[in-house]
Amino acid sequence: MLSIGKINAANRNYHQLQVADGREDYYAGHGEAPGRWAGRVAAELGLSGELTREGHAALVDGRDPATDEALLERGPNSTVLAYDLTFSAPKSVSVLFAVADDEVSGALVDAHEAATAAALDHLERCACQVRRGHGGHERQDADGFLGAVYRHRMSRARDPQLHTHVVVANAARGSDGRWSALDGQRLYHHAKAAGYLYEAQLRAEVRERLPWAEWGPVHKGIAELEGVPEPVRNHFSQRRQAIEEWLEQNGRDGRQSAEKAALATREAKEEYVDTPSWRAEVRARAAEHGLGRVELAELGQAIPEPPTEADAPALSARLSGPQGLTERRNAFSERDALCEWAAAHAQGASVVDVERATARYLAGGEVHRLEDGDLHTTEDLLACESQVIDGAARPRARAPAASTPRPSRRRSTATGGR
Repeated sequence: MLSIGKINAANRNYHQLQVADGREDYYAGHGEAPGRWAGRVAAELGLSGELTREGHAALVDGRDPATDEALLERGPNSTVLAYDLTFSAPKSVSVLFAVADDEVSGALVDAHEAATAAALDHLERCACQVRRGHGGHERQDADGFLGAVYRHRMSRARDPQLHTHVVVANAARGSDGRWSALDGQRLYHHAKAAGYLYEAQLRAEVRERLPWAEWGPVHKGIAELEGVPEPVRNHFSQRRQAIEEWLEQNGRDGRQSAEKAALATREAKEEYVDTPSWRAEVRARAAEHGLGRVELAELGQAIPEPPTEADAPALSARLSGPQGLTERRNAFSERDALCEWAAAHAQGASVVDVERATARYLAGGEVHRLEDGDLHTTEDLLACESQVIDGAARPRARAPAASTPRPSRRRSTATGGR
């Protein structure tokens, strides 16, 4: 999935400090993978390949890494230097990445990176904007991100956790050619959909590279690989367990509580961990919980069911019906529909395919676009509301006073509580 954090003066160098100082350290099996430039604007500025410490500093400071010139002026209240977009693979993928042979491990890394790139491209097209005008009420599309990617292999608890930090500068160039801060709120609004799209593409990429791979049920956009037992996944989820325990003790109150829990349970991360020794340790622990050499060999010989296409008519009917996108609200956004279509592809689909399927659904006769172009509703809901209004407007015959019942305080069931 995708989580978003803010980078400020206190943690501005975290990502660069977590990678190896040189290529030799990483390829010798120590440290994390070196950071690489990413984003459309990075390409336009001629930035490619690995980052240096100086390049990372320029990114978070809002300077052109090629010329060192300031891209924008930050005011005294501008505390957000960059955003940390973290794409994390499902636990089964992370565990298999750590315990499998180099061929399988490499295939999973490639799949993860392809899915990350596709989801990042979606965010650049849909969520990369700047604000203009009084109070920032006017929004302009921006050229793209100036970013860097840092791929990590483990959590702070040394559990397998294949994930990539995409550090995006809080600076973008609007359609008027002027640089200013990103509309961070829009990034957060699109985070859930981008996470679902990452997961859908990851499932497709893994199936393409590993023909024996099969995915289990999708829950909140995430599926786990069949053959990686739940006890193994739970055993290697110490970081998640620590966060959940903190939330149980201190309460849950939306995203802020989750961020507080992550900070409160954060341990100091080791900068250099010997990869061969770490993988040997993880393999031994995995074997103790049901994923040893025998199970890995059987997994590689599995013959999965052929992937089936999502039933578009059935899904459209469900999403447009009483238990669909308007079950608990009167309107929904394109992002909401994207999540549903991504999750419907249990064995995976590309970001582009999910976007196209969603666009066809929104353009169909079952969906009605509201005056606010970002919101939609369903013809089913409009018909339901019309019936309620017509019923309320229809004159009622006056009954004898003695037999007039008291008005009910219960809500009409005709609206379904929408």
